Amino acid sequence: MSETQEMEMGTKPTEQHAWLQQLVGEWRTESEMQMGPDGPTHTASGRERVVSLGGLWAFGEGEAMMPNGQPMNYKIALGWDVSFKEYRGCWIADVSSALWTYTGKLSDDGKTMTLDCVGPHMMKDGETANYRDVIEIIDANRRRLTSYGQDDDGNWIQFQKVEFYRM
Repeated sequence: MSETQEMEMGTKPTEQHAWLQQLVGEWRTESEMQMGPDGPTHTASGRERVVSLGGLWAFGEGEAMMPNGQPMNYKIALGWDVSFKEYRGCWIADVSSALWTYTGKLSDDGKTMTLDCVGPHMMKDGETANYRDVIEIIDANRRRLTSYGQDDDGNWIQFQKVEFYRM
C-alpha cells in the first residue's frame, strides 16, 4: 500500500458530521428538572466542554448538580454512522452504571436532533423505559436540550430542559 493510499483510509467527514460541529465549544448550562408528574422542579447550573474528534464526533464532558444537590460529571459522544446512516451516541455519568446509547435523526430544517434510547426506569427499580433527548440549535451561541420519558400509555413526558450558553 502506498503512502498516499494509507493517508486516504478512514471515514471522511460528511455534511451530517458538519452539523455536530455546532456543539463544539465551552458552554454554561442552566437546567430545570421535574421530579415526577407532581413533584417539585429543581434548577441547577453547570458547564460543558465539547471537542471535535476528527470532524466525525462531538465529544463532551460536563458537570452539573443532581436534584438532591449531589454533583454529577458526565461524558457524551455524538456522531454520524456512515454505515448505518443514522446519528449514534452514548452518555455516561458518575451517578449511574448505565451506558445510555442513542440513535437519532435531524429535523428537515436541520435545527433539531432527536435522540432515542432505552435506559433504567427512573420510577420502577429493575425496569427499563424509553427516553428521548431533543437538541435544538437556537443560534450560534445558544442551544437547548429537552429530555422526555415515555409513560405506560406511550406519551412522551418532559422531565428536563437544559439551556446552553456559549462562553
